[in-house]
Amino acid sequence: MNKIDLGTRLRTLRTARGLSLSQLEAATRISSSFLSLVESGKSDITISRLVRLADFFEVELSDLVEGSRVERRPFEVIRDGEGSVLTSDSEGLSTRFLGHQRWQLSPRITDYEAGATLEIAGGEGVARELLHHRELFIYVVAGTFEITVHGEEPVMISRGDVILIRNGADRVVNTGRRPGRLLIVGVTLGS
Repeated sequence: MNKIDLGTRLRTLRTARGLSLSQLEAATRISSSFLSLVESGKSDITISRLVRLADFFEVELSDLVEGSRVERRPFEVIRDGEGSVLTSDSEGLSTRFLGHQRWQLSPRITDYEAGATLEIAGGEGVARELLHHRELFIYVVAGTFEITVHGEEPVMISRGDVILIRNGADRVVNTGRRPGRLLIVGVTLGS
């Protein structure tokens, strides 16, 4: 992900709504000095903070990461090394979007460092892009994971396992001692 492009998109969204950095801080609980660094491309941002901003602005996370596409072609080819990548070193996560959110099918590959957790807090509506789809297909490429769905007991899955989930997941944790990788495909039919 290009930090400058992301920062420009965030600044454009903020100024288009007539908001100061202080007002955005009050609404999102993200410091105005940090937001200024992100807008100027001088700092990375965690996935959880980016989710908060996308939710506040009521935009798709993928639009922040890669920008809106007006034209929808009958097919998309994403070559190796292409596509948007959202990395959060502090959370130990890196997600490569393999398609655009305008499609009902939303594939991505997420790499988790050992112990990394992706937890969707209540009220963060845009988080559905990561874990809250009508239907979710998760294939474990590498590692061992604990997945919590709708407050049920966590389910353990390992390399080669698949879990199919209706109406999204709440939490994904790499419980292994090594980095893990998930292929995640979300489907948002009829949403």
